[in-house]
Amino acid sequence: MTTVIDTKIEAKEILFKDLFGSKFAFQIPGYQRQYSWEKDQLDQLFDDIREAMEDGENSYFLGSVILQVISQKSDESGLYDVVDGQQRLTTLTILLAVMRDLIASPKAKTTLQSKIYQEADIFEDKPETFRLKVRDRDFAYFKKHILEEGGTSQPGSSFVTESQERMSKAIQRFKDKFKDEATGLVDEELLNKMVVFVLNNCMFVYVKTGTFTSAFRLFSVLNDRGMPLSNADLLKSMNLEAVNDTERHYYQNVWETMEEELGREELEKLLGFIRLIYVKEKAKKTIQEEYNEKVFKQNSDFKGKNFIEYVKEFAEIYREKVLNAELASRDTDVKAMYYGLLTLMRDFIPGSDWIPVFIHFVQKFNDNEQVYPFLQLLEKKFVTSWVKGLSPTARVTETVKMIQSIDTALSVEEVITSDIFNTENSLSDFTYNINVQDFYRKKFAKYLLLRLDMSLSENATIKKAYSGVISVEHILPQNPPKESAWEGAFAQEDRKNWTHKLGNLVLLSRKKNSSANNKDFQFKLDKYFSNGITDFELTKELKSISEWTISECEKRHEVLVNRLMKIYFV
Repeated sequence: MTTVIDTKIEAKEILFKDLFGSKFAFQIPGYQRQYSWEKDQLDQLFDDIREAMEDGENSYFLGSVILQVISQKSDESGLYDVVDGQQRLTTLTILLAVMRDLIASPKAKTTLQSKIYQEADIFEDKPETFRLKVRDRDFAYFKKHILEEGGTSQPGSSFVTESQERMSKAIQRFKDKFKDEATGLVDEELLNKMVVFVLNNCMFVYVKTGTFTSAFRLFSVLNDRGMPLSNADLLKSMNLEAVNDTERHYYQNVWETMEEELGREELEKLLGFIRLIYVKEKAKKTIQEEYNEKVFKQNSDFKGKNFIEYVKEFAEIYREKVLNAELASRDTDVKAMYYGLLTLMRDFIPGSDWIPVFIHFVQKFNDNEQVYPFLQLLEKKFVTSWVKGLSPTARVTETVKMIQSIDTALSVEEVITSDIFNTENSLSDFTYNINVQDFYRKKFAKYLLLRLDMSLSENATIKKAYSGVISVEHILPQNPPKESAWEGAFAQEDRKNWTHKLGNLVLLSRKKNSSANNKDFQFKLDKYFSNGITDFELTKELKSISEWTISECEKRHEVLVNRLMKIYFV
């Protein structure tokens, strides 16, 4: 008979054999990350236990586990979600399985298996129970190769997830730990002693409560070895809880597929973008709190599967159009230009505030032929604000206004003509900052040089992206050698005024940069174009110049400034 779940917090010290006994069944909730322990962590756990055993210690502390009660019977046996400790409990289950399959004693095998698997007993009202149930994606592998007797003897080589591969490596690592170095055979004495010590001398502290909120609060305070839950973990749990039982498994798989395809950090970033789209202000609390108070509270139907479906669509756009930089346009020229501009923005604009605006536009209007024109508009707005020197708070305010303009617009035309995308209010500051004497030291210098370079090949149908190490080279060196040709071509005052200005800068690979260094202009040109012409169109233009003088520098500066003005203000 199941009892009402007690919401009080209980903390208790417990032996390994009792925590892995008949009163506890554990499951890894859907919000937890995959199994991630690797060699160093496995070695530390095993070696610490072995050292405690060989030093004759009466007990060895394995840390704390935090449990949320899911169901409980009158004898206090129950099913528990593992809020903290899943990496250790999974690893220790693997250790039990390895010892079970290596040990010769039938009695020991039975004892160890009872800590992993509980047979059904109708007379004691005990169902068939696996002591630990891992994530659904890994359960079939875990059952076959760890939970079932003899399973660790056939760990397999085909893995569906990274966690399965790590489980297989953990099996092999523990097997190796029990081998005698001299003979390569199982060290029976070590194995037998380890079984006894683990079951009877290793201890945990478990903390259990009936609510996720209090369990997570405890986790935040007590977490010791494990990796903390992320906002993505908590939002996953919160939304899966709101999905009905019949569909929960499907939506858990949807979420975990996104995690695996994008990576947890990228998914967390996307959840931050979505928060901005809905909340429309700078974050003041944790993402989880803001979703609860400002998103789901105001849009109750959004929570659950509707939110997961929205995140899935958002993630698909992000993966296709941002990460892969692919555009399903009928125009091959547009596809190539989109690829170039998107990758330049993605890889060289610091921060990613433009991405939620871009995805929000794509998600609302779903018109591939309008995506590139909007990206051009967006790039102009963000780059001019960046060069202007807008503060972080002001940038967020502008980003929110862009999102709002998309929200209210009934057509693409309304968005494109919205005042927020007008760059004229940045004209004066932009003009000043691209003409400054210390342009080279500005954070936007490399981006603008790359944007100039891209503008010289925008009509080509070949996709172009900038990768590898790219450096900004001074044509007139920063420290020209004494009595060199540079001293004759540039007076001291000219060097002071022009060395770091836009007109004196080109783009090169790091290798070419270091080899050219402080040499004369013609020597530099030979280095720039030796072993094949440089990829940078901006640098190729120097081939038409025979000597680098103050006049050539001023002329080139004026040309580049005019090009930038046409890119961003025409």
